[in-house]
Amino acid sequence: RFASPRSEITAPSWQGGRRMTRSLGALLISCCCSATALVVAPLSRAGLTLHKGSDARMADIGETGVAFEHVAREWRCKYSPGPSGGPGDSSSLKACQELLSEYLPQLKALPGAEVTRQVCGGCLDFKVSITQPLAEHGAWAEKDYDPLEKEFMEKLKAIEGTSLHETQEITFEKL
Repeated sequence: RFASPRSEITAPSWQGGRRMTRSLGALLISCCCSATALVVAPLSRAGLTLHKGSDARMADIGETGVAFEHVAREWRCKYSPGPSGGPGDSSSLKACQELLSEYLPQLKALPGAEVTRQVCGGCLDFKVSITQPLAEHGAWAEKDYDPLEKEFMEKLKAIEGTSLHETQEITFEKL
């Protein structure tokens, strides 16, 4: 396990703003998709082990065999089908894409960021994933993903025909 001096911090608002003690090398990983999800916590409580010292270039999730070097922040919603019943003439999908195009230069400018978009014509998902190495992602997470996430999600929610607006933080590895 990674060992370092401990410090008292106030968790970001997305973590409930509670006080907690964490090691200086703690990762900020939040995943809300299931009861077994990895929750934002200090390394010791989250069961994470860092490799390569305190620079947080790789971590393991306990004894699971799951190791990762990258974390993705996902922004997603459901869009509505167009008059044809599909995505090809969906005005809400078109508006989602226009919003992403507006923010894409800023997202690509984040340190180490790779941006992907996923669209499903069957279940009507629109998803944007911003993947970064651990250290760079942690720095953005500590800022509550501001200002980009708040602005983007507010505009996404304002698009007529969209619903189920969510964010999620997940490990993301090419295997």
